[in-house]
Amino acid sequence: MNDYIEELKALLAQLGPEERNDVLDFYTEYLQDGKFVTYNDCVRELGTPRQLARKVLADYSIKNLNATAQTGSRVHKPKEDVKTIWLIVLAVLSTPITIPLAIVAIAVFSAVIVAAGGLMVAMISVFFAVILSGLVAIGTGLGVVGGHFWVGVFYLGAGLFAVGLIMLLSPALKGTIDGIIHGFTLFSKWMYDKLVTKNRAEKHGGRQQK
Repeated sequence: MNDYIEELKALLAQLGPEERNDVLDFYTEYLQDGKFVTYNDCVRELGTPRQLARKVLADYSIKNLNATAQTGSRVHKPKEDVKTIWLIVLAVLSTPITIPLAIVAIAVFSAVIVAAGGLMVAMISVFFAVILSGLVAIGTGLGVVGGHFWVGVFYLGAGLFAVGLIMLLSPALKGTIDGIIHGFTLFSKWMYDKLVTKNRAEKHGGRQQK
């Protein structure tokens, strides 16, 4: 049992000391009370340390997400949302679920990833295409303004307008992409809640993480 807990501890390095100790104390007490002495006994009861760690990390990440939603403040950053999505994916992949349900879950999850990713790629592509076009127009204007003044002025004006417009819309683009990522995070959480249930220790001890 000690080897199992030590391995679990190493895999929970992402948690803060207090949270990690709470998890380790909880599962240590559960295994001791259930007299799960050997490493294999622990694996049969709770899964491998890696499987359990992935679930714990996903649960804590979702817990933080829920706390943010309850306060009504949007403090999550895209990087934190992406981390939550990744932890959820790892936890779901580590959870034994029936084959038909797994196929459906993977299909839906993949479809949403493709849709969200495609939308973000399209928006970013348009953003850079307009900037590039503006810069090309500015370069063209500077090249011809000496020989064809008004043509050069036209190209310079069009280029500066395009670049200025994109710069003006940059915060809105960033906010939209941030919103898409956060929406996918919420969808991932919903999928996680549907696919991943509490393990025996959580059911027995009434431990609430989600």
